[in-house]
Amino acid sequence: MPGAPTNPPARRRYTLRGIVQGVGFRPHVARTAGRFAVSGCCGNDDESVFIEVTGAPDEIDRMIAAVCAEAPALANILSVECEHLEPEADPPAHFRIVPSRRAPGVPTLIPPDAAPCADCLAEMADPTNRRYRYPFITCTNCGPRLSIIRDVPYDRPLTTLAAFPMCPACQAEYSDPTNRRYHAQPISCYDCGPHLWLQRPTPPPPQGDVLGEWWDGIVGARGLLRAGAILAVKGIGGFTLFADARNAAAVERLRRRKRRPHKPFAVMAPDLATARRFARLSREQERLLAGTERPIVLAPMAPGYDLAAAVAPGLGDVGVMLPSAPLHFLLLEPGDVMVATSANISAEPLIYRNEDAEADLAGIVDALLTHDRPIHVPVEDSVLMADGAAASPIRRSRGYAPLPVPLPPRARRGGSVLAVGGELKNTFAMTRGDMAFLSAHIGDMGSLACQRAFERSVEQMRTMHRQPIDLLVADLHPSYATSAWAERYAEVNGIPLLRVQHHHAHALSLLAEHGATGRRAAIAVFDGTGFGLDGTVWGGEILTLPPDPRTFRRAWHLPPFLLPGGDSAIHHPWKVALSVLATFAPTADAVPHLSAEASPNEIALVKSQLASGVATVATTSAGRLFDAAASLLGVRQHVTYEAQAAMELERLARECPHQTCAKTQFQNLPTLIKATAAAAKGDPPAIVGPAGAAPNPTARACAARRFHAGLAGIAMRALIQVAAESDAEVLGLTGGVFQNRLFTADCLAHLASVDKPVLVHRLVPANDGGLSLGQALAGHLAADAADADLNCPNQASEPPDKSTF
Repeated sequence: MPGAPTNPPARRRYTLRGIVQGVGFRPHVARTAGRFAVSGCCGNDDESVFIEVTGAPDEIDRMIAAVCAEAPALANILSVECEHLEPEADPPAHFRIVPSRRAPGVPTLIPPDAAPCADCLAEMADPTNRRYRYPFITCTNCGPRLSIIRDVPYDRPLTTLAAFPMCPACQAEYSDPTNRRYHAQPISCYDCGPHLWLQRPTPPPPQGDVLGEWWDGIVGARGLLRAGAILAVKGIGGFTLFADARNAAAVERLRRRKRRPHKPFAVMAPDLATARRFARLSREQERLLAGTERPIVLAPMAPGYDLAAAVAPGLGDVGVMLPSAPLHFLLLEPGDVMVATSANISAEPLIYRNEDAEADLAGIVDALLTHDRPIHVPVEDSVLMADGAAASPIRRSRGYAPLPVPLPPRARRGGSVLAVGGELKNTFAMTRGDMAFLSAHIGDMGSLACQRAFERSVEQMRTMHRQPIDLLVADLHPSYATSAWAERYAEVNGIPLLRVQHHHAHALSLLAEHGATGRRAAIAVFDGTGFGLDGTVWGGEILTLPPDPRTFRRAWHLPPFLLPGGDSAIHHPWKVALSVLATFAPTADAVPHLSAEASPNEIALVKSQLASGVATVATTSAGRLFDAAASLLGVRQHVTYEAQAAMELERLARECPHQTCAKTQFQNLPTLIKATAAAAKGDPPAIVGPAGAAPNPTARACAARRFHAGLAGIAMRALIQVAAESDAEVLGLTGGVFQNRLFTADCLAHLASVDKPVLVHRLVPANDGGLSLGQALAGHLAADAADADLNCPNQASEPPDKSTF
């Protein structure tokens, strides 16, 4: 020991639970203990690391604090328990690592996949190292985890590396407690690991057209990208499509082949210095980009932005990421910027198997840079946005899944709740004890392929957690594929099914991530579509929830209007604009440019639907109001991806140079719509001039900015009033509309004077990607399986119909 303790020695046992397996935690504890005047041992079992330590109490405190504060990069400590033990008559002289203990029936928490660490990158760049340019380099601090696990416990024979027995050199590293590859299950090298090659999109070797192996394959892939080719590159969690982001022809060709006309592409830069040339990055955005999770981060385009216009058409932000796999580091040359988008057919799930890539990508890519390390669990890139020092997830996947979210303590039955999530941006969640485990991003459930991917992912998570499902939770919507799946699964397996209203689940998700259950809450839930208790489409709601949040009250909502043609209006914002005008500004003159967006017969049909109510559905959707404003202001009349019109409207609003526009307030929604319509038809400030005249871009931006500020003011005044009337202890903002950063900032500015906490999403998405967490909380709070009533018992009956006109 470094020195003798000055106080009477104490002996304690600490139990640390969380992601503490397979991340180098025991060697970390032993190294840390060596810096303090303590002795003892550490070991682990399937769910925890235990530390028995003897020394002066203050020395033990400092040692444990250092263990937690300096934990390995992939560790995630969820709890620390301390037990005071009787001092030993003959305490140990040193600190040591003891063998692992098994805890039968207790599954290990699985760490997420992680980007290469600095040590591995340094070895990969060292010509004298045996892993020089090795594309599968890894250690206990980095590399694949979730994506390679077939079963638990997390040991190499139960991963996709089982087919690659370790060579003597790797085995020696794996068995050495002082080595950073100690018990690193995915380690390998050129002598014993997977194989890399470049091939045409044809059957695999030896039948396929192999263009190069190892470094020759990487050099060949670089040459193809420089020549404008499109490549599929197999990363940690699946294939990614690469194309030169500065080559306009290559990017346009990728859009045509992928059938993705407008939705923005993410781009990958080799380092932060390159990313700064085309994106304005804050410190927080740079921190996120360089983290082990390697998410896509949305950032404003820099003045020197030089990427092809088709990378992010109509937008002012670009999605940036840094390499997430060793192969990416080897592939990208200094200064390169590559489009890096998920390899899939439009609306289909991520492709991650070699045979599927060869079959499905043959018409999209010119070559595959691939390997024979199988991926068991496909994992998409995560997507984050950051303003100032705060980050919010848009898609929670690689690097974050399957990290658990704590739930309130509850004495429940022994099984798990399976919450199946929503229809768009689907994730599902499974509970174990007082934790909820969210899946990686699945996607939109409209295709059979996505539904099969969902089923496969559910089975994979069930295998990992080894607990029976005794309650299913699904959305109230009668036509969701996930709800239909839950109904079938419940009937076949005799499991109760709980239905939770969409916006209630959003509110519960927000409470769950902040640990705010047990407090009275008033929460604004703004999104595009959610099936309401009255059979209409909700989407602009303020809900109040009691300390037991299994019930809610619909305290306020935006005034309703009709969606002509139902879902058709979602794809054609001009239809929503006509409805909003008819509802809130019926005496306003027609907006000239709307007549040019459809044939006279189409316009007549929509007006007839609105007049008769035939083929329409009533909605309070805030998302559709943004669509209507985008249409009125000539921003977007037809959309090809979700939230396109709203995103382009936000971009336009950011071009407004006037602070007065950001402070504009309107008494209610009709006055806001009338003002927007007046601006759109050429009343001061003019936006659309005489026939043939060019629109005034500054005036359009000002009108868009006033719309954001005006709607925020209407909604937040209502939220403040509802919070006061309900004696709410916390307020909150959730739903996909709150991923509009400008609108959210306006809302938070209104709430700044409220002397209560205001909750926004930081762990899970505000959009439907976070819905499953709220559903899981609803199921977790059910006292027993008898609470699961198909008639949706956890919503307040006869909700008030209170709105602001």
